[in-house]
Amino acid sequence: MTKIAMIGAGSVVFSKNLTGDILGFPELADATLCYMDVNKERLDTGVRLCQKVAKKLGANPTIQGTLDRREALKDADFVINMVQIGGFDSTLVDFEIPKKYGLPFTIADTTGPGGLFRALRTYPMIKGLCQDMEDLCPNATLLNYSNPMSMNMQTIYRTSSIQAVGLCHSVQGTFNQLMRYIGEKPEDMAFICAGINHMAFYLSIKKDGVDMYPRLFEAMNDPKTYSSNKVRFELMKRLGRFITESSEHNAEYCPFFIPHGQEMVDRFDVPIDEYLRRCDSIIDSFNQMIDFSKSDEEIEVHRSHEYGSLIIHSMVTGTPRVVYGNQPNGGSITNLPRTAIVEVPTLVDRAGLQQTHVGELPAELIGYMQPHVTQHELFIQAAMNGRRDHVYQACMYDPLTASMLTLDQITEMCDEMIAAHGDLLPPLDKCPLVATSGKQFEPITDFAGVHASWDARKPSSHDEPIRDWKLIGPFDGSKATGHIMTAETPIENGGTVSLGEEPAPVTVDGEELTWEAVHTRVDGHVNLLDRFVPTTNGVAYAFATLDCVHARETQLLVGSWGGVRVWLNGELVQDQQSNRRYRSRNDSVDVRLKEGTNTILVKVAQVQSRWGFDLAFPRPTS
Repeated sequence: MTKIAMIGAGSVVFSKNLTGDILGFPELADATLCYMDVNKERLDTGVRLCQKVAKKLGANPTIQGTLDRREALKDADFVINMVQIGGFDSTLVDFEIPKKYGLPFTIADTTGPGGLFRALRTYPMIKGLCQDMEDLCPNATLLNYSNPMSMNMQTIYRTSSIQAVGLCHSVQGTFNQLMRYIGEKPEDMAFICAGINHMAFYLSIKKDGVDMYPRLFEAMNDPKTYSSNKVRFELMKRLGRFITESSEHNAEYCPFFIPHGQEMVDRFDVPIDEYLRRCDSIIDSFNQMIDFSKSDEEIEVHRSHEYGSLIIHSMVTGTPRVVYGNQPNGGSITNLPRTAIVEVPTLVDRAGLQQTHVGELPAELIGYMQPHVTQHELFIQAAMNGRRDHVYQACMYDPLTASMLTLDQITEMCDEMIAAHGDLLPPLDKCPLVATSGKQFEPITDFAGVHASWDARKPSSHDEPIRDWKLIGPFDGSKATGHIMTAETPIENGGTVSLGEEPAPVTVDGEELTWEAVHTRVDGHVNLLDRFVPTTNGVAYAFATLDCVHARETQLLVGSWGGVRVWLNGELVQDQQSNRRYRSRNDSVDVRLKEGTNTILVKVAQVQSRWGFDLAFPRPTS
């Protein structure tokens, strides 16, 4: 029987999704799943959610939970690592100290000072995990999901003999997004992607031997398409190939956007502090997950894009597959160092994981990656050998840091961050030939001040309001047999709607009504009295689309004056018929956003002299 240990299972949504993927294979439905975390409340919540998943799928696994890592690892066939060391407190340090020196971030989990210090504080845990695996399950395969991917994989391969692969969903997720831009099915395409994690490029995209890149460049000329991915399209314009990880990530991987002032940040929609907002959203939703895990409510299970279950299934059954994995280069990309961690097509079957040969990448793409490859090497030398000077140098070669800070500022910032993270880091006391800042800093033991700094500037809401709508109306609801919201209109057909992604005009009593585009104020409130003449018992409709790179369970948040109905992808998900006063985000409804384009239709009743609504979703957490 296959045993799978999940380390860091308190990442409850991720462990739940991976469990659903694994148990979705009949050959793995009776596997032993051992969940491990250092936080008992998070562990218990994750175990309960995974038990719900098993029940929903009709699977019969052996489910275990433990606070003891060695117990989880004993006799495991596969180990999945999803640990984040230091939690939100350490993440705040990674943002707040550089900000003091004038260095802002968007995500800070991959490269630069944020990614570097996340890797340094993860190093002792991963090194210890691999040592435990060598003792307890030396033939197991380690699937690493923890960021920063490349630096964590350096830790695994430089300090142990464990077979491992780093897994990310950016290659497959972004490719599906690109196919939506050009109206093609991903399964009809042949593509090759290669580089380093979060900075791999689609080298070739073909359908029946025909190059699809001209169509992608053509799609970029559509303002709506370009605005959905400004940084990455701008990079494609300059480098000729599209990069895997999102625009908010890549904005901080290079010196072309953030260092050039607020005008450039606004022009390319660079979301400074984005990861902190995501963390706030995760924290806010965890209590809901606790309550749901304890309830009798049935869980929804959908297969994710993650490669983990596919690798396990292929290695157990021998089913051959190609995935994109992160492992030492070894010559797969001939113009990157053999010791660099690269992300390339990888064959997987009963024999394990074998990288394919890609060859030489274009110089302009290597130029984008090379500073980060250098940082990855300096990180592992710093961690293994206690070299503080390599920490300074790793930040010196980060393109964003180098473009915004002086050498003295970089050294001082690193000294402060080393002190702040304290015992979470490996010893960094060797600094031959290189001067420190000479300043003394203390470890942070009370994080109240760091939290206060973020609290003072963070937005009051972690929600992302829909701001671009198409409106149509008003329609007479006075003939409704029940409440005004039950009035049938040409938009509805027996309570169902099917508008597609571009709703057509509607004819009422011989008059053609068209949809009028409106862009709301920052809070997302739509005042329908600004658009329509007041009418007794009137209703109006608003239509919007929301593009999602990955499907996700979330909450639909809607506020209105009076009655409101909401259809998501043609399904009625909210039916509020009371004549209530407006409060932003009155209602919260659990929904699932699908990958690709989601359609949203809102029906709003007029209440006396007021008429309006707002609608939002929490920001995605990954």
